[in-house]
Amino acid sequence: MSDYKFKRVLLKISGEALMGDQEYGIDTETVTRIAGEVAAAHEKGLQVALVIGAGNIFRGLSAQATGIERSTADYMGMLATVMNALAMQSALEQMDVATRVQSAIPMQTVCESYIRRRAVRHMEKGRVVIFAAGTGNPYFTTDTAAALRAAEMECDALLKGTQVDGVYDSDPKKNADAVRYDKLSYHKVLADDLKVMDASAIALMRENDIPIIVFSLHEKGGLDNVMAGRGTSTIITSQRGLAAARLPLEGKTIMSFNLSDYRKRMDGALDSLRKEFAGLRTGRANAALLDGIVVSAYGSEMPINQVGSVSVPEARMLTVSVWDKTMVGPVEKALRQSSLGLNPVVDGQTLRIPMPPLTEERRKELTKVAGTYAENAKVAVRNVRRDAMNTLKRLEKDGEMGENEQKAHEKDVQTATDELVSNIDSALSQKSEEIMQV
Repeated sequence: MSDYKFKRVLLKISGEALMGDQEYGIDTETVTRIAGEVAAAHEKGLQVALVIGAGNIFRGLSAQATGIERSTADYMGMLATVMNALAMQSALEQMDVATRVQSAIPMQTVCESYIRRRAVRHMEKGRVVIFAAGTGNPYFTTDTAAALRAAEMECDALLKGTQVDGVYDSDPKKNADAVRYDKLSYHKVLADDLKVMDASAIALMRENDIPIIVFSLHEKGGLDNVMAGRGTSTIITSQRGLAAARLPLEGKTIMSFNLSDYRKRMDGALDSLRKEFAGLRTGRANAALLDGIVVSAYGSEMPINQVGSVSVPEARMLTVSVWDKTMVGPVEKALRQSSLGLNPVVDGQTLRIPMPPLTEERRKELTKVAGTYAENAKVAVRNVRRDAMNTLKRLEKDGEMGENEQKAHEKDVQTATDELVSNIDSALSQKSEEIMQV
C-alpha cells in the first residue's frame, strides 16, 4: 500500500458506463467488470467511495424537454442513481467486499441515509461506500454530488472513469487528430469550458485543492494504475501542483509541442476578458452582469444562474427568478454584497434589480477598470507565449526538434500572440465606447 499515491479516493462513474453495448439499462457483465476493479483496490487496503450517475436509466434535463417539470425530473433521476448503486453493491458483495449504500434522499428500507461521520467510519473500517441520490436537491448533477462527497470524505483525489483515457482538446471518437492533455489546471478547464465536469464541481475541487484524474474505465487495471500514480490519464490540479503532478509514462516524461494547445490558452484569456467586461455596468441591463456573482447554497458556493433564472424584462431592469424559495435571502445578500452597487427588490421568489443610470465620473472609473482587465489579459497571453517559447527551447536542446522547426514554431507563436493582443485592444476600445455612451 505504501507504493500508492492515493489512499482514499472517490470514483465517479457515469450511468452510461454501466450500459455496456446496450442502448439503455444495466449490463451485468459491465457492472461486474467495474466492480472487479474496485474490489482489487479494496483488497490492497485502499479506501474507495463511489458516486454513479443515472444516464443509463433516466436523465432529468432530457425529461424536462419532454414536458416533465424540472424538479420532478431531477428527483426521478436521483432515484435512478439508487438503482445503479444497488446494482453495484450486489456485484461487490458477490466478491466478498463489504459495502454500504447511503442515499441523500431517506429510504430506510432500501439503504442508509447519508450521514457524513457514518460514511467516514465505514471507509475507515474498510467498507466501500456508494453514495446515491446525488445531493438530494434538484438542479445539481451527480458531478457536483461527487465533488461534494469527495470534499466531505477528505479524499486524496476525485477519479472520473470515462469512455476515453483522459481529457482531449476535441472528441477523439470524431477527430483522429485530437490531442490528449497530460495535465491541466482548474483555471484552464473552467476558462476553456472543457466539459470535464460541471463548473460547480471543478470550483469545489479547486477550493479544497483535491486533484481530479480522468481515466478510461475500459482499461484493465486502470483504477489500480491511477491510484498508484501511473498509466495514461489526465490530472487536473492547481497551478502550483502541476509540476508535482506530472505523471510518468513508462518511466519517463514525454514532452511535445502543439500550437493549438497554446492558442486555446490564449483564446481563453480573451474569453475571460469578455466575461469580465460583461460584468461591468453600463447603465443598461445585461444578464451577463450577474455571471460573476456566487451564492452560498446548500453548503457550497454556486453561480447565481444555478439557483435561479436571470432575465432582462426591460432595458434598465434585471430579474432573478429563484427556484427554491429558501434561497431568496442568500441570493438577495449576494447581490447586495457584490461590487456592482445593486439594490434588488424582493417580490415573492423574484428579485427585481433596477439599473440606475451612471454618472460621468463613474463611467470614467469603469473605463479605467476595463483597461486594467485588458492589461491583465495581455499579461496572461504573454505568459502563454513564454511557456510556449520555453518548451520549444527545451525540445530543441534535447534533440527532439530541429533548429529550423523551432524557429518556425516560434514565429507561429509570436503571430498568435500579436493577433490576441490586437483582439484585446479592440475589445477594450469597444467596451470603453459602450461605457461612455449615455
